[in-house]
Amino acid sequence: MLFFATQSYGSESKISDYWCASVNGVSQFTTKDRTYVDCLTKEYAIEAEYDYNWKEAIGQSLHYAETTNKKAGILFIKRKKSNKDYLSELNRVIKRFELPIKIFVTEE
Repeated sequence: MLFFATQSYGSESKISDYWCASVNGVSQFTTKDRTYVDCLTKEYAIEAEYDYNWKEAIGQSLHYAETTNKKAGILFIKRKKSNKDYLSELNRVIKRFELPIKIFVTEE
């Protein structure tokens, strides 16, 4: 599932909150480990990150999935000024290691 926003909402947290509301999720859900899931939906625990932070998003999304008993997801925020294909790098790692992570894409 891909979702592309066309308007700019500023910071990572504002983009995440807007996207989360659009999928009827709960923003900043507190887990039993006192960590914060950026967006919790009926099916997914989603970590939102700008494209260049995709590596951190992998670990966080897996942790959130485990602690909430949901599937792991990453909201990949593609920056307008990115000159590198971070999404391909992320997808390559997920495929290579068969990681159970769903990628959602939105634009800055």
